[in-house]
Amino acid sequence: MSADPHLTLGEFLDWEQRQESKHEFVAGRVVAFAGGTLGHTFLANLLVARILPQAAPCRTYGSDALIQTGRSFRYADVVVTCDERDRDPAARVVVGPKVIIEVLSESTAAVDRGEKLDEYRSIDTLAEYVLLDSRTRWCATYRRREGAWLASLPIAAGELVLESLGIAINLDALYDEAGIESVSL
Repeated sequence: MSADPHLTLGEFLDWEQRQESKHEFVAGRVVAFAGGTLGHTFLANLLVARILPQAAPCRTYGSDALIQTGRSFRYADVVVTCDERDRDPAARVVVGPKVIIEVLSESTAAVDRGEKLDEYRSIDTLAEYVLLDSRTRWCATYRRREGAWLASLPIAAGELVLESLGIAINLDALYDEAGIESVSL
């Protein structure tokens, strides 16, 4: 059974729960969610493992949590929420993310840097959006400051600082553990 391309948000959630594979709901249309490589998944899992113990009492989720934007439901690689609305263990959707991290791969980079960036910036609780490449050592951060979004210069080494959470992640150690050796900016 395929999804009707004109589902409501609620109908999509009901439909998605019955599917064996993941889908996103983008501007009223159902879109198949691209799977990642093992390297992509491993890097995302390393991020969750590093953030989870430092972000408490906030909640850190991996790629199975849907994020509600103004017009869509999206999956991200890592999402951290400090919003009380996101504490229900039976919920499937994060409505108040504070930090969203996307691990870039060949198949996802354009959407993560374009459509998702635009949609995520419309979420009023979001403080930081991070793009971390899974193929080369590269990281960029977008931060909300006084209502405006500021982009950092991309970095390939040093620390990824999640200012809104008071967390610093050593990129060199992260990429070393993930086996990503090349440096490119």
